[in-house]
Order: sequence, then structure tokens, then C-alpha cells
Amino acid sequence: MPRAGVRSGWTGTRAGRSGGRGRRVWCAALLCAGLTALSACSDAGEPAGAAESAASTGTPSAPQPTPTPSSSPPSASPSASVSLSPRAAVTGWFTSGGEDQLVDVMGVAADVQARHERDALIIDFTGLFDTVHAAQKYAPIPDRATQTAWKTALQQLNNGAGDVYNASALGRGTEDDPKSREQIDHGWKEFGEGVKGLKALQTRLHRAFDLDLRTDPWADPT
Repeated sequence: MPRAGVRSGWTGTRAGRSGGRGRRVWCAALLCAGLTALSACSDAGEPAGAAESAASTGTPSAPQPTPTPSSSPPSASPSASVSLSPRAAVTGWFTSGGEDQLVDVMGVAADVQARHERDALIIDFTGLFDTVHAAQKYAPIPDRATQTAWKTALQQLNNGAGDVYNASALGRGTEDDPKSREQIDHGWKEFGEGVKGLKALQTRLHRAFDLDLRTDPWADPT
């Protein structure tokens, strides 16, 4: 009998240990099942595209903007400048103030030339210089050959009158001095070339561009 008791006690202790081990295995199984369920829920909540992108690159990709069609095609802008023909350009210069410059210069040059031909000893060139300088500062004629003739005539008038003035009594020169006399003669010659240039310019404007002055500056006022 004592043996049976001992065996019985040993058997009970072993059974108790088996029972405890069984409960631990069962708890571990429940814990694993819970973790598996949580992982499944987490994976189910993430978009498939984001999960794949994160798995491949490690960072989510930014969404690409969708291009929108243009409402209307751009229209071509017209040319900013319109080229004029030489005739139209010169006519525009003539009618917008150029004729006034021509009339003023030719008028004062004709007056000075007439005084010289009457053997006037003292001639005031102030009006001539002011008029010529104003014309030189004015806009050029938009035709190369015509502008060259105009510029040359203005320079000859200015230089010729300047030589005469500097060698005369007004310029504190002495007309009796041979050098002064020579300078005066040279000045009048160059001035005369300028007058010829103005007349040739007037003829060119008429023939090439059909432009005529409103008055004849070379007409004898008497």
C-alpha cells in the first residue's frame, strides 16, 4: 500500500506539470494568432500601390500632375515695324517738317548770296549760322543720296560763311590784308558751292520724289 501511494502521488505531480505545460502552449498559440491577425489588418489597410512602391524604393512616390489641354492656340502677333518705300519715306520726312527746314535754309542762303552780289562789305551771318545749325540737328532725309547732298550743302554754307566772317571786320580781320582777302574769296567760293548744292537738291526732290517747295526761295523779291 505505501508503494501505491507513492506512485499515486508521483502520478498526480506529473499530471499537474502536464496540465501547466498545456496551458502555456495554449496561451502562446493565442498570442501568435493575435499578432497574425493584427499584421493582416495592418497590411489590408495600406493601398497596394503604396505597399509595392514602399517595398521597391523605400519611399512613397509623388502623384504626377495631369496635363490640361490649352483652351485656345496662341495667336501670332503682327510685325512691330512696317518698312516704307524710299519715296514714301522721303515724302513723310518732307511733309512732317523737312520742307520747313529746306525753305528756311534756302531762304537765308539766297539772301546772303544776294547781299554778296551787291558788294555789301559787311554781312551779318548770325541768321544763317542759326538756321544751318538747326537743319544739321534735324532728322536726316531717309534716302542716302539725298541726305548726302543735303549734308554737304549745309557744311559748305557753314564753312564758307565762317571763313568770310573770321576774315572780315566783324571777325576782327583786316580785308586789306592779302591773307584775309584770300580767305574771304575762298569762303565765298565755298559758300557758292553750297548754294549750288541746295539748288541741285531742290531739283532732285522734284524729279525723284515729285516734291516741290511751297515757295521759290531763289526768286528775286524785287
